[in-house]
Amino acid sequence: MKIIERNQCFYCKSPIKNLLVMEEFPIFMGVTSQDKKEDVLVDMIFAKCVRCHCVQVRNLIPLEVLYKDSHNGSVGKIWLEHHRHFSEFILKHASGNVVELGGAHLILANHLEKSEKIKTITVYDTNITGAPDSEKVMTKECFFDHTTVIDTPDAIIHSHVIEHLYDPISEIKSMANLLTEGGKMIISAPLINNMLNDGFTNAMNFEHTYCLSKALLYAILANVGFEIIDECQFNKHCVFVSAQKNNKVQKVTNFINDPECFLNFVKQNKEQIRQIKDQINTNKENTFIFGAHIFTQFLLGFDLPETLFSKVLDNDPAKQNNRLYGTSLGVASPVILKGLESPLVVLKAAMYTEEIKRDILENINPSTRFIL
Repeated sequence: MKIIERNQCFYCKSPIKNLLVMEEFPIFMGVTSQDKKEDVLVDMIFAKCVRCHCVQVRNLIPLEVLYKDSHNGSVGKIWLEHHRHFSEFILKHASGNVVELGGAHLILANHLEKSEKIKTITVYDTNITGAPDSEKVMTKECFFDHTTVIDTPDAIIHSHVIEHLYDPISEIKSMANLLTEGGKMIISAPLINNMLNDGFTNAMNFEHTYCLSKALLYAILANVGFEIIDECQFNKHCVFVSAQKNNKVQKVTNFINDPECFLNFVKQNKEQIRQIKDQINTNKENTFIFGAHIFTQFLLGFDLPETLFSKVLDNDPAKQNNRLYGTSLGVASPVILKGLESPLVVLKAAMYTEEIKRDILENINPSTRFIL
């Protein structure tokens, strides 16, 4: 595998300077049944632009390798609520023929097809897992670009896709070229800077390769010819934006991002690892870590020893009885906590933490202790 090295800033094309190197980090944020020696590990290097100060990952994984397998399993309550609210926002602005990027579960498409405003929805994703509710929903199991689109769409929608783009300005521009003047692009985007400020370990990685903020999102859209016509803050960590193609919109030439959120995140996580080590004083058989995902991989990457834990816990049945990629840890259902005396669980699952904690205490083992 040949790494794609980002040698200049994705936004302003200036030189970038290394801030942090996490050596031999797993390239896949999921589980596997293969032998551990087959796992691919690559140095994850975070760098800062010397001009606009955007923090970004230097070593990029080829897309056909990074997204070879899906790590998206069951969809929780938070995501179901997100898709419902986002579909309502979309229907305020979109009609006719719609293209969706990255909607593997088809949850959003199946919400939208119920509206008479929507004629067709074509979903592009390399790992389609959902089933269409009607003939209005069509699927294409491939990446979306000018070679794969058939008809000119009236609107392009995508949820939590823009942060995955290696060159968002040129890639969003290529999408804009498929729209006529006045065509809509409707986006749900994570606010990576706010996620970093709150210590979320799923904020930046090999899939989310730059620190997206609302200001940066607006600058990207303006610089490729989109005018913002509406915005809805879904929560602190996610914003919905409706933009209209307008080639006369003024470009942003003096954008400066704030790298402090990333620097504080690194400092905070190193201190948290020290605290976790100090708090784990039970035997390994009674100690667990939650999340067969990037949450756990990131903590281990910050030098939390995997030998402290018996298992990785995860609610997704498809992940259970496998191994967390890049580690020796097996994955089990939280149900294994039932009957244990005061088991200890390290639980740092970003916006899902409270939902997971409540489920374990109310439905599995009320004596469970947590390191949050």
